Amino acid sequence: MNLAKKAALLNALIFPGWGEIYLKKYARGLIIISAVVAGMISILFSIIQATLKILKIAPFKKGTVTIIAVVQLAIDAIKSLDLAYLFSIFLPLIVLWIASVFDAYY
Repeated sequence: MNLAKKAALLNALIFPGWGEIYLKKYARGLIIISAVVAGMISILFSIIQATLKILKIAPFKKGTVTIIAVVQLAIDAIKSLDLAYLFSIFLPLIVLWIASVFDAYY
């Protein structure tokens, strides 16, 4: 395996689309990167919405906000999300990641 293939493969493993950018396949790389970023933003937006719903029901009391409380709030928000929705986003992201690695390698 030559150095360019190793570098492209490593870049694709770190973040999908970087391997294509490294190999100067800019359009393909940007499409993959934008799809992955859109999926991550969608998941993050869902977590933020769930967190705000929890905070409306049971807001923090003044002076009780700690890192542990915030982390617990985030965990509760993630637990309240619809698993089918998360799966419908994670599965294409994983498939896209694997396809990106194979594409950067070949």
